[in-house]
Amino acid sequence: MKKFAFAVVALVLLGNIAKAQRPDLPGALIIDLGVNTWSSAPDNIALNNFQSKTVNITYFYDLPLGNSKFTFTPGIGLGLEKFTFKDNYTLSSEINNGALEVTAEQLSQPDVFEYGKSKLGANYLDIPLEFRFYSRKNQYSRGFRAAIGGKVGVLYSSFTKFKYEDSLGDNHMVKNRANYGLNRFRYGVQARVGFGGFSLFGYYELSDKFETPPAGGEDTNNLTFGIALTGF
Repeated sequence: MKKFAFAVVALVLLGNIAKAQRPDLPGALIIDLGVNTWSSAPDNIALNNFQSKTVNITYFYDLPLGNSKFTFTPGIGLGLEKFTFKDNYTLSSEINNGALEVTAEQLSQPDVFEYGKSKLGANYLDIPLEFRFYSRKNQYSRGFRAAIGGKVGVLYSSFTKFKYEDSLGDNHMVKNRANYGLNRFRYGVQARVGFGGFSLFGYYELSDKFETPPAGGEDTNNLTFGIALTGF
């Protein structure tokens, strides 16, 4: 929680600096910092929501719709998601008779004194499309703004990671890269509302999180909400 608060403060300060020294460049770089929750978690998997975070780094370009205060705004960016599991659970995957099997299993080793955080990471290349309203049509960086739209993305990296302390008091981290049954493609709806360079955003993933889900994960969808800062 302390790290999350520190990140929020740091982003606010960076946003203020960027606003004061904003270069005259087309478009805008927006950084989203949010927390994740699942509509229906797989069996035995419970999320620590405030430690399950998303960072989106997206370049947007506004295309005015006539002489109105509305724009069509496409973008391209990265979506970096982390899901922190409770009770020392993690995901594992293996090929059985030519088919991928994904299971949720509890970490348990006789030489481990204590387990730390266990996470699933999923990184995407995203293309968001938004329709925006600006109260100041000639000054997008000032005044009230609101947007609604959607986002499609492709998974390019996924991994699990957990930390533990062994019986000798030494700390270790284990990171495994694999598919874990995640859907390669995703799509969803998103909205944002704010003032100037600061806004609130929400994203709901309409596609299932897993293509080959662990038990109970057949209808797992991700919901992300948080704050967004405009870099320039």
